Amino acid sequence: MGSSSKSERLAIRIAAADKARLARAAALQRRSISEFVLASSREAAEHVLDEHTRFRLPPAKHRSFLAALDAPARDIAALTRLFPRRSVLER
Repeated sequence: MGSSSKSERLAIRIAAADKARLARAAALQRRSISEFVLASSREAAEHVLDEHTRFRLPPAKHRSFLAALDAPARDIAALTRLFPRRSVLER
């Protein structure tokens, strides 16, 4: 997901020990500190976004979920009464 045009900057202040640790890890991967921090941050961001935008189910639950999606819609009286009304945002 890298961008071909890098126009934004990100500056952070960190403790000397943290910078040394990052530098050591970056060197082990033959990367600059910036490359290492960017790659690691992207990976962490993808993980967090994945946890908050996707869900996984065991096979049996997945089948039940798909069956519920495929089932005909239920008639819910309260919703049937609500839909013809104007939205509170339109009032």
